[in-house]
Amino acid sequence: MNGGQVCEKLGPSLYEFLRKNSYRSFPVAIVREVAKQLLECLAFMHDLRLIHTDLKPENILLVSPEYIKVPDYKVSSRSPKEGSYYKRVPKSSSIKVIDFGSTTYDQQDQTYVVSTRHYRAPEVILGIFLVQCKGSSPQPDFGVVSYLYLP
Repeated sequence: MNGGQVCEKLGPSLYEFLRKNSYRSFPVAIVREVAKQLLECLAFMHDLRLIHTDLKPENILLVSPEYIKVPDYKVSSRSPKEGSYYKRVPKSSSIKVIDFGSTTYDQQDQTYVVSTRHYRAPEVILGIFLVQCKGSSPQPDFGVVSYLYLP
């Protein structure tokens, strides 16, 4: 062995899957299952007193790249593109959260904002994160991420 690390092969990020699917929403059952897994991840991190600081669709990967095509009944009848009557749905809703590079302990002094601007929690934007909401940043991020995928 050369001392290098081997990582498992995962599927696309939620963002990448959505983009390749012409930004069509996921079925509610899949959103519900992904949300459940994200909450379990946040609870686990909370138990360890860790804050992810950059929870966003690009940092949530599907475990499998496999998908099925299903009819998309919400497609406009005006000038549909080739194949636009179908949308992709992941075969599995299993996910993995990645990019813990900026993760911090909730008791650690945080003098800078790490989270991506588009998914930044309101208390971080308002500057009250360090004073009142220590350790709560991922929850609003979770809400924004979950909302993006609802029909």
